[in-house]
Amino acid sequence: MNERAPRIDFAGRWALITGGAGGLGSACARAYLAAGGNVVLADLPGDRLDQVAAELRAPGGRVEAIGVDLADVATCRDLPHRAHAFGGRLDTLINATGIMQTKPMAEVTADEWQRVIDINLTGVFHTVQAACGLMAEAGGSVVSIASVAARSGRPAAPAYAASKTALLSLTKSAALAYAPKVRVNAVCPGVFFTDMWRGIVQDRDREYGPGAGQRYLDEVTAKTPLQRLGTVEELAAVVAFLASDLAAYITGQAVNVDGGLEMD
Repeated sequence: MNERAPRIDFAGRWALITGGAGGLGSACARAYLAAGGNVVLADLPGDRLDQVAAELRAPGGRVEAIGVDLADVATCRDLPHRAHAFGGRLDTLINATGIMQTKPMAEVTADEWQRVIDINLTGVFHTVQAACGLMAEAGGSVVSIASVAARSGRPAAPAYAASKTALLSLTKSAALAYAPKVRVNAVCPGVFFTDMWRGIVQDRDREYGPGAGQRYLDEVTAKTPLQRLGTVEELAAVVAFLASDLAAYITGQAVNVDGGLEMD
């Protein structure tokens, strides 16, 4: 009888994490590093990316950073190759990039719509395509962070919800296209109080008056069966599991991590 419990082990492996300087992306990086892996963070260049990379290096582990605009197709196609060059391999792609604008659907402009689609969907497609090409022979895994908004839509964030719904379809298509060597899955977070959610609260305060954002947050929390917000560590644990060998027989799936807010 084997009494040793299975554990996640990324020793010697490399992960590219887009949106790596954000709340969810940096949490995924910490989880990957804690399991012995190495990470390449990709995000907009600037102090935030530099600071997150420095903080992650402090406990040890190899952490590299690439400042990029993930709305640019050529950049997204080149990014996995740049990440591969650091360690001579690429084992995992974690798509944690994403932007969201809360605005009544009738007021969304063509440029606003396109910006969200470019970053949340088109950029992810080109990054996945290039990364899976690199991993096609040796194998690997892709985990994309979608949203529970993909399950039910959002009247005040139509571009965001549409992009995340399409991301779930892209996940299935990529899982079929790159099997059996590369596994492709997604997670659908509920409410995690990251910078994105702080922006949602501020947008609602501007749109509906002071306190509207907090009231909305309270309403969502009340609808959540577990009666609380999630922590970024809880989401990162699921991402790490899906990226690991413990999930070797899982592909083409989207896992809700939302305290029961959406059930399907």
